[in-house]
Amino acid sequence: MVLHFTDRPLSSLKKAALYSLTVGVCLLIIKFIAYALTGSAAILSDAAESIVNVLTASFALYSIKVASKPADECHPYGHGKIEFFSAALEGGSIIVAAVWILYRSLQELIMGPVLHQLDIGLMLVAFAAAINAILGWHLIKTGKKEKSLTLEADGKHILTDVVTSVAVVAGLLIVYFTRWLIVDSIIAILVALNIIYAGLKLLRISASGMMDASSPQDEVLIRQILVEPTFHDICGYHKLRHRLSGNTHFVDFHLIFPKKFVIEAAHAIATAVEAKIAASLGDASVMAHIEPCRKVDCPNCSNRKSIIS
Repeated sequence: MVLHFTDRPLSSLKKAALYSLTVGVCLLIIKFIAYALTGSAAILSDAAESIVNVLTASFALYSIKVASKPADECHPYGHGKIEFFSAALEGGSIIVAAVWILYRSLQELIMGPVLHQLDIGLMLVAFAAAINAILGWHLIKTGKKEKSLTLEADGKHILTDVVTSVAVVAGLLIVYFTRWLIVDSIIAILVALNIIYAGLKLLRISASGMMDASSPQDEVLIRQILVEPTFHDICGYHKLRHRLSGNTHFVDFHLIFPKKFVIEAAHAIATAVEAKIAASLGDASVMAHIEPCRKVDCPNCSNRKSIIS
């Protein structure tokens, strides 16, 4: 078995998560001030999503700390799966917030909206959207670089919030210039539906991770290495399995060697294969099992010029 772990700068992950939490709290206050000034359901929907941002940023900070812990006796595969729970919490929270937004928006649509000081509200929401765009881009960039699902999910959610804010600003501009107050409720409803869609996507990602779904990208990379000409002494492979726990890849497979191949040589080749796969994946634990070839007509067994016992 070969273990390969990159030197992940934990401080940068924590710093990014802390930025997300701090900025989230500040923008939440700004949006609720905008709602208090305008009474807009669309701005309220945007503010409600910011509440989710703050809650999930808090859990993201905690999950990054937990995921960084090394494997122990009770958790031999490490603590990386906490990141999938973080994504699940975020997705579920988003959907709950969206349902509440739908209720408030439909209520306003029936009773008729009453709006005030739209100009100030527009400026506040636009400012919040610009800050969120910068933060979301930074979190996704850091998450991909450090292979942190938690940060990447948080960044994508924040960019969803940016889209929400842009839609709210566009809707309020229509209201401001046309005085069609019903547009405010319609925008709020559309925002809620978009939030539900984003939440379902996050739930699907987290469910795949918790159910140990295999990665198509990892599958292609591993199979390409296993058939490289460099490892020509290998007759074949089977029982390939791989999964992702947080940022750590776990891979195991069986390598088939000629029946009379020297065990030390087979072990050395298997170790080289493990090392190349582990290094290519990043943070990884790779294990190869050695088996003798049982094919009567194996071309590698009959034509090879390799070490035999």
